[in-house]
Amino acid sequence: MSKTNALAFRFIVLASIALPALGQGTAAPSGTEDAVNRLVKAHQAWGPAASTPNTSLSLKEASREGQTIKVRMYATGLPKEGTYSLMQWPVTQRGPTEILSGVTFDESGLAVCAGTPGTCGGDKPNDPIDVVLKPVPGEPSRLALISADQSIKVFAKIVPIPLRGEDNGCGVEAVLLTPGAELVLIEGTGFPPNSDIVLDSESEGERHGGKAKTDVNGRYVSGILPYKQGMARGTTKVNLTSAGCSPSVSFPWGKRN
Repeated sequence: MSKTNALAFRFIVLASIALPALGQGTAAPSGTEDAVNRLVKAHQAWGPAASTPNTSLSLKEASREGQTIKVRMYATGLPKEGTYSLMQWPVTQRGPTEILSGVTFDESGLAVCAGTPGTCGGDKPNDPIDVVLKPVPGEPSRLALISADQSIKVFAKIVPIPLRGEDNGCGVEAVLLTPGAELVLIEGTGFPPNSDIVLDSESEGERHGGKAKTDVNGRYVSGILPYKQGMARGTTKVNLTSAGCSPSVSFPWGKRN
């Protein structure tokens, strides 16, 4: 990453993370827990809280054909003058990279290639920028726009094909943070604030669980390593249970051909 980009993303401190295929009950080697926590926190930080105050970036699906999904970017609170760099952080990479420079906005806040000197070019003037994605279920798309002088930064993420379960107003979602689902973010929402919940996970017959608490917003977040020791691939089911609801979600893990 260039010095400029490093400054833009200095809040993300990622080590070289090579997560082992740990079984759920396997003790993590020294350093693995820290690496997991860093990656979970970096993913969580990518969003409105990291954006320049009074700005926002939203991602909206423009089209879907088979496994190909195109999204467009809409920003608010950004100066219309100047240009921006488009950054992307796929789960296959340890950090974000620039994929397009010279981005500008039309009057509606839509990110476009104006086709004028110093800006990116498209098929026509002010051509909307379509970011092409081919995600697997549960894979997040993380995008950001950074002004040329680094003074403005907006971040957004979506999961185009969510892995989610719901029950009686509560929900649980699984978000893949690594390509083979070596690390998966489990996010529970809609629970009573500061309430007791029980997490139960089952991977190919191996079960683990424990008690936890939701935050003041009724939300629960945890990173899990779903692999069963000695197996290359499988499926994990996670259930979050509270007094009034019990949503569950299942997801595959392991490198796929």
